[in-house]
Amino acid sequence: MLIEKSMETIRNGKKVLYILPSREAMFDVRDKFIRLNGGIVDADIFVFEDMAMLLCNDFIKDHTVISTYEMKEILRSILRKSYYNGYYRNVKDKAGFLESVLSFIKTAKRNMIDPNDIKKIANGLERNVLREKLNNLAEIYINYEDYKNKNGLIDVDDISVNAIQYVNISNYFSNIGIVVVDGFINLDGVNMQLLRKMALNSDYDIYVNIPFKNEYNEIFIKNGIVKDLLEIGFRLNEMMEESIDGSNAEKVSKYLYSGKEIIKSVDGTLMILNSPSIEHEVREAARIIKKKIVFEKVKPENIAVFVRNIDDYRENIIDIFDEMGIPLRFNDGKKLISMMISGDIYSLITYKINHDFKSFDSIMKSKYLMPNEIIDVYNKASKLIDVSHSNYEEEILSALNDDEFERLKKYIRMLVDFKEKQYKDASEFLESILNIIEMLKIDSNIMSLYESGIIDGRNFVYSLKALEAMKQILKNVVELKKRYGGTSSDDIEAIQEDLLDMMANCDIMIKNLDIEGVKVVNPDLARGQRYNTVFILGANEGDFPSTSSINPIFDSQDEAYLKNSHLYVFSRNFEIEREKIRFNSCIASSLGDVYISYRTTDEEGNKMIKSPFVYEVESLFDEISLGKVVAPIVYMKDRFAYEVSNLSSEDEIMYFLANSKCDDVDLNILSYRTNLAKTYQDISYLSSLERKRVTCNEMNEYTGKIRKEENLKILDGVHLSASSLNSYVACPFRFFVETLLDIKVSDKSIEFKKNMGSTYHEILMKYYSENKDLYDVNEEKLKDVIDKTCEKLDGFKNDIILEKFKKEMYDTLFKLIADDISNRLNYYRKTGAELIPSMFEKKFEIDSHYGGYRFYGKIDRIDLERSIDGNLTGKYLIYDYKLGAVGGLRQCVDGLDFQLPTYYMAAEEILINELGIKNPSCLGLLYYSVENVKRNGIMLDEYKKYIFKGNAGPRDVLSESSFDVIMDWIEKKGIENVGRMMTGSFNLPEGCPYDDSNIRCPYVSICRYDKRESKRGENGA
Repeated sequence: MLIEKSMETIRNGKKVLYILPSREAMFDVRDKFIRLNGGIVDADIFVFEDMAMLLCNDFIKDHTVISTYEMKEILRSILRKSYYNGYYRNVKDKAGFLESVLSFIKTAKRNMIDPNDIKKIANGLERNVLREKLNNLAEIYINYEDYKNKNGLIDVDDISVNAIQYVNISNYFSNIGIVVVDGFINLDGVNMQLLRKMALNSDYDIYVNIPFKNEYNEIFIKNGIVKDLLEIGFRLNEMMEESIDGSNAEKVSKYLYSGKEIIKSVDGTLMILNSPSIEHEVREAARIIKKKIVFEKVKPENIAVFVRNIDDYRENIIDIFDEMGIPLRFNDGKKLISMMISGDIYSLITYKINHDFKSFDSIMKSKYLMPNEIIDVYNKASKLIDVSHSNYEEEILSALNDDEFERLKKYIRMLVDFKEKQYKDASEFLESILNIIEMLKIDSNIMSLYESGIIDGRNFVYSLKALEAMKQILKNVVELKKRYGGTSSDDIEAIQEDLLDMMANCDIMIKNLDIEGVKVVNPDLARGQRYNTVFILGANEGDFPSTSSINPIFDSQDEAYLKNSHLYVFSRNFEIEREKIRFNSCIASSLGDVYISYRTTDEEGNKMIKSPFVYEVESLFDEISLGKVVAPIVYMKDRFAYEVSNLSSEDEIMYFLANSKCDDVDLNILSYRTNLAKTYQDISYLSSLERKRVTCNEMNEYTGKIRKEENLKILDGVHLSASSLNSYVACPFRFFVETLLDIKVSDKSIEFKKNMGSTYHEILMKYYSENKDLYDVNEEKLKDVIDKTCEKLDGFKNDIILEKFKKEMYDTLFKLIADDISNRLNYYRKTGAELIPSMFEKKFEIDSHYGGYRFYGKIDRIDLERSIDGNLTGKYLIYDYKLGAVGGLRQCVDGLDFQLPTYYMAAEEILINELGIKNPSCLGLLYYSVENVKRNGIMLDEYKKYIFKGNAGPRDVLSESSFDVIMDWIEKKGIENVGRMMTGSFNLPEGCPYDDSNIRCPYVSICRYDKRESKRGENGA
């Protein structure tokens, strides 16, 4: 209706002023004007800030507009004055307090509350502490305004305040025929006064449209924006009440927060989903969106995804939507503070301040700050010296005598000179950082990384932009200190806070994505737009509703007093009410379906609570309907349990093919996908080779036990190991056939896998033992090791097949080593200590466990923790490489897998006896899948967050005390099994390990296992 009135105004030769609450709403309204009017020549579509800027054009020219960071610097200088000794004297230097003061001043100014008003209110309060707080804040506010006035400065809120006085004298309104204010749920004081001034001095109609009404929280709107509009002369024209008829989504929007049970049938327009991770949550939303686009022909631009913490979701949204081929209207970017190059540059700052080896080591190993050849030489050199020495740089320099170290010495001297150069104030400190950045020629290093293929084109652009952003931030802080703040050398802590804050708020963008794509929007902007389908992601307590905008200066009792004094804008209740309307706005913006999603766990695996708003939605449904609307809980283990009908990308199809019984696959998913069809054929062929054959039901002597003494003597020569114990537990009969009867069935596929596993083990052992570069993949070394190892292999028909085999092996191992490096870097960043791969294919022989029986074995790898001073701490991590899938704690506890626990028993003895470590401390026992690049196993809870990133890693973890108990339990189970083995018990298992398996048992032709028998014979041979 309002747009039609606007069109009529334009046809009458007048202009339209259309004011909206967000840029997102502006785009939508502009599109409508273009469709109806062929353009927006006679329509100004603004937000209030644009309007204020237009009115204050001359005023702005006479002043300097300061940024938020400049405002903070001015406030910091005021608070640091020696005479300031008020209520907040003990926290005046804290960054959090500075933010709170800034927020207080902005809120007060935007609500037309000046310092004298605050003092007047304060002096009328009976509560002494609150009175002192407000008087102190008012004084700070006065000093801040005085400083700006003396120096000809204004902030962005001054523009809004001053715009009011320019309404009467501006020529702008002379040809305005209609003003529309659309989509607001509340107007702050300054915008309300601007609107009042326009209403009092106008020859045009002003329409204010509040986009929707929900009677169960309308008191906030009626006591807020409606009340204020009525006071300045507006008439209230309420729309006719809608009936209760409508879709589920419409009913929810209308009756939310009522607590009434009004929905007794389900029409599919509203669903409540849950996810155990952000990745799963985004993937489920993307899957639904793709179906909407493909099958229901919904245009991508008519779909909105509302997310409060957009930065947490950004990477997953971009990657998953790209994987599924969904156009996306969303900036492709990263936060500067999350990028490796910015962390490396920040190490220069901490090195100059702290003179610490950790920062120095980070600098020397940074691929961005140092050329590759310098890093390689440094890694060699760092092994030669004692880094715990206070003058570690001099220790390194004095130890480097060979010519190959000359260039490295130049870089070290450059850093030492940088560290030791004195600075008289903060400006000189920052300028020294800028100088060393230029001297290191970081931009040239980035170019070299790109040319050598270490980083791709996307990361090349990201890195260059991040470098420039870091340099600009440093320059900005220099300018801030010189212009507004103090520049004393004791200001360094504040500088670090400002730098980190600026890095956290700096977005590095490469490009805007599809203009006509799915929109990703903050709920704050859900005002005035309408979409076909709406998703609300991250509907969790603490996220939505969010109370981050609440000012911590005031407690709940303070807020009650402030509300009674008409300063309700500082109230938690005020913020919660606004959040309730925002949530309802998201739902109301849908013309069709609404999907509300919450997470059950965060990225660290901690439990999350769904938003109280979700409970409010659920309360509107009766029990039967609610069961159809709320999706079943999805656990972490189920997040990749895809169904054929839900596969939405080739990646998902590949995962499904690789993890399903291929004879059940709906082959239609392979249509027109040549590569995937070939993958399916390969899997199907391998599966058919190993399919279980039907066995007969007859039984013979191999069913039971060996009891004759002469047959038991052969057991004395059994070579016990974790693998043999696992084999016995899985199937005593197979163990008997292979070990005692020495019958080996030739199966080329099984032999091939064993050979592949052995080859991978050998290559990894040689690579890690010969390569000293801990944090970069040494590609040349890896290729060399593969070449030399493959020289011993035979069975390849020609060199082309061999080279292809080596290439596949290289690609697989490169991913594994890169993942390993990433994991160890993660450990280093979180703990400050390094995990060093130290022992490889370590043979052992122990008889101190498993009841005294001698066990043999070989541990693939032991990583030892090295502290910042270069000493071993006694902590260690065990890895056992596996070709494919890997098991975890449960298999060990169930007595089905003794490999990792046995390696733990052996490793303890090795570390004590060979390395002299008195009290070794195990971090975890992990299987590492070579082909899947996944880790699983036994993990101590205390160390999981260091060993794994985010929500990755085993779900089942142990405390230190539980770990010891479990190890004892597993050893006890092992003793029981060894005892049975050595007394000749080779019964067929209660359940065949190959039952319901795609893998064929090689001894099925001689086995008499029958799963229909409840008991098996135990007659001896």
